[in-house]
Amino acid sequence: MGVSTHMLGVTLWGISLHRSTLPHWAWQLVVIAVILVVAFGVLALLQRLLHRWGKAPIEGTGDLIRARRRETALGLVTSMVRYFVFAVTLFVLLGFLLRSVVTAAAGAGLLVAILAFGAQRFLQDVIAGVFILLENQYGVGDFITLEPMSLSGVVEEIGLRTTILRNLNGDRYIIPNGQITAVRRAVKRFRRYTIDLLTHDPAAAEQALEDLIAVAPVGSARFLRRPEIVEQREVSPTVSLVRIRADVPPTMEWLVEQYLVKVLATRLEGSLVAQPLVYTLDEAAVRRYERTVVLR
Repeated sequence: MGVSTHMLGVTLWGISLHRSTLPHWAWQLVVIAVILVVAFGVLALLQRLLHRWGKAPIEGTGDLIRARRRETALGLVTSMVRYFVFAVTLFVLLGFLLRSVVTAAAGAGLLVAILAFGAQRFLQDVIAGVFILLENQYGVGDFITLEPMSLSGVVEEIGLRTTILRNLNGDRYIIPNGQITAVRRAVKRFRRYTIDLLTHDPAAAEQALEDLIAVAPVGSARFLRRPEIVEQREVSPTVSLVRIRADVPPTMEWLVEQYLVKVLATRLEGSLVAQPLVYTLDEAAVRRYERTVVLR
């Protein structure tokens, strides 16, 4: 863009446009288009540089914690750059369009009112996002459940205004940070279940589990590993305890609570002393709880 005291001109793709040769409205459209093109170009360049930085290898391959921290920082910086470019572009456009304060007072007042209304919600989301980051409530790669929406998934990106989740089905959720009232984070990123069977025939229980394992869906988003018997002992001359362990991802608890338990209960209906006992405990939480319990 060339500027002089006598004539303003813009050169686009070899075509020279001068203010004196264009209607006022057409000239404004040309300048607005130039500002937007420059803004989008700068934003694309900055995002490309940030993407390269995010893909750069980390010294000490396999450092998962450092990689996740960098992904979290990348999402935050990308969000900040996006809003910064938007704010600067909006400031420049307003400066160009509202140069005549007297003639544009009414329009400016309406625009300010609209922006103030939108900024209230925007600032609420941004402030909530700042506290999420400062308190390290979650990071990229964590499996979380957000309340009150009860949305669960892996954190794909954390921005100043929004958090993006992807569930195990591949659906993406974009949640404004200001709407999040509570966070449930899966610390181990999987759920470990224990199933206790009291049976008259432990051999039948073992065979039923082997038959179930043969057709059980095993993989990263199913049973994380094959369910197994971790303990077997007699509790009386005629009754034995068979303890089974099974690990599943968060939101896939139904594989144990409904599929595994119901199949075993059906197969062993004649030999079970009681219905299977299913529970899940976190060892660290149990140890902390035990330190606070005083038995008398």
